[in-house]
Parts: sequence; structure tokens; C-alpha cells
Amino acid sequence: MPITKSDFNKIDHKVITLMGMSGVGKTYLSLMLSKQGWFHYSCDLEIGTKYLGQEIEETLGEPNRVKAEDLSQLSNYVSRLGAKQHGGLPYDEFKRRQQKYLAAECQSLRELQNVVKQAHAKGFQHVINDSTGSLCEIDDEVLLDSIDENSLIVYIKANAEQEQKVLKRAQEYPKPLFYSPERFEYWVEQYLAEKNLKDADEIVTDDFSRWVFPRLFENRLPKYQAIADKYGVTIPSEAFQDITTANEFLDIVVKHLPDEY
Repeated sequence: MPITKSDFNKIDHKVITLMGMSGVGKTYLSLMLSKQGWFHYSCDLEIGTKYLGQEIEETLGEPNRVKAEDLSQLSNYVSRLGAKQHGGLPYDEFKRRQQKYLAAECQSLRELQNVVKQAHAKGFQHVINDSTGSLCEIDDEVLLDSIDENSLIVYIKANAEQEQKVLKRAQEYPKPLFYSPERFEYWVEQYLAEKNLKDADEIVTDDFSRWVFPRLFENRLPKYQAIADKYGVTIPSEAFQDITTANEFLDIVVKHLPDEY
């Protein structure tokens, strides 16, 4: 549940989960904090190594090369839906990988409590949980409760300008995505109908990615907000601009917490 300024300030070992769309600054802030003594838990890295490492090797037929500074192999695994000649995957295989990815993301977040304990045992005072852009797609109240119990969820909310940049980048550089499970089949059916295609094997990957991203984007925004309203705090992304220290980061977080409930 949300926390007040005074209660947060009383916590000696702070744990914060950053939530928000890809490109909003979660990893940038996490790396800054890690350079100043915080333990950085990267869900992307854990997904690509610990939880999907063997799956990636078996599926792609190559050694796992996922690193914090290079997640491209994880993206290659997720891949995209569509015709083989356009670099796409058949519908069933694409959906299988989507399900594997979601399971791995959930596993990485369930591990947060143990990660925090291990970080404290190693001498780290604070922990930053650098979540993926798809955290909002997790429809598991028990898991979300667990994240809340072990951290403060901070939703970094993009402004209108940033949103437009994200949408523009998605049009210019289509990339593999994790789709909203409850909307994925509907979007595929809608696209096929609009394009007068018989099945997903006829999809041009780039065209589908460009078509679906605005829908995915719009579908995620209220999910982020709902999680933040129930569990944490919403902070506009511009509030973190130009900060260079962990103390500045914490000051901003505290500033946006309520005085009381």
C-alpha cells in the first residue's frame, strides 16, 4: 500500500521498484544509483540469463550472450510475429515465447524479497529494482502485493513530449515486443481483417509492429496508473531530469509522497 513521507524516511534500508514505459529512464536512474552504492537488480538481465537462459540457447541454437549492456539476444528470442521471409515467427511459436517471457518476468519479480535479503547481507543499504516496461501486464494480484510489500513502486510517468518520441521511435525502428495477453489475439484478428489476410503467416513483421504499437501503448498507460494508485506513487519523468546524486533522487521521491492518509 502507499506510504507517507514520514514512514518512508524512517526506513533505513530502502527498496524502490521503478515502473514505466521503455525509454522513460528506469535503467538510467538505476545505473546512477548503483554507482553510488545501491544494489541494482535488473529484471531484464535476470530474465535473459537466469530464467530464460537455457530456453534461449535451446531455441536459438547458440550460447547465451545476454549481458546488462547488451540485451539484443533476448530481443531476438522474443522475435516478432509474421511471415518467415520477413523475419517473423509462426503464430503458435510466437505465442509460446510470449508465454515463456511472461513466466520468466514473474519469476524475476517473485525473487525480489530474496534479492533484497542477499543485497543487505552483502552490505548494500539500498536496492533499486529496475523493472521491465511490461510489469503493468502482470495480472497477478498476489505477485503485485509481494512487490509492494518488499518495495516502494515508483511510476515514472512520461510527459506528452516523451510519449510522442516513444511513438515516433516505434514507427521508425520496429522491434520485438511483449504484448498485452488479454488483447494480443484480438489485435491479430483485427489486423488480419483490416489487411484482408488469411492468417498470421502472411503478416509483414514491420507493418504489424507499426500498426500495433500505438494500441499497445494506449492499453498500458492506465495499467501503470492503476498499479501506482493502489501500491505506490506517480512521479513525472521531468522531476528526475538533471539529477546526479542518490540524495537528489530520494528527495524527489519523498516530495511526491503524501504527508498522511
